[in-house]
Amino acid sequence: MQLAAYLITQQPWSLVFSMELEELLKEYNRIYENGLVPITRCRACGYKFHMPRTRCPRCGSTNLEVIGYGEGTIYSYTIIERGGLPTKTIVVLVDFDGAKVKANYVGDLNALRIGARVRVVRRDGNIYFTNY
Repeated sequence: MQLAAYLITQQPWSLVFSMELEELLKEYNRIYENGLVPITRCRACGYKFHMPRTRCPRCGSTNLEVIGYGEGTIYSYTIIERGGLPTKTIVVLVDFDGAKVKANYVGDLNALRIGARVRVVRRDGNIYFTNY
């Protein structure tokens, strides 16, 4: 934290960057509060990504927009069993038109398969995925 504070106070470009990031984080939080997953799309090259960044990781453009998604497709998943515990943790990687997001799955185990459509649900302030 001290290094970040030093960069912001000592270099003017860092302050501008932080304000851009702050705006982006506010938009991400607004979308999360509406029960959606925020995906950033680069308007220059079309690349989509989930992690909040102020520049496109593919082309470096700052011409970005944030879109909220409520449903996606399971790209991959894993079932984690912990020795002796009756509950399983299911982690899915969901594809939102090219951007991949990881979260826990709380839906029907019989509906869990690669290619299945899932929707976003919000519980206790967290984002999960479930089947239809």
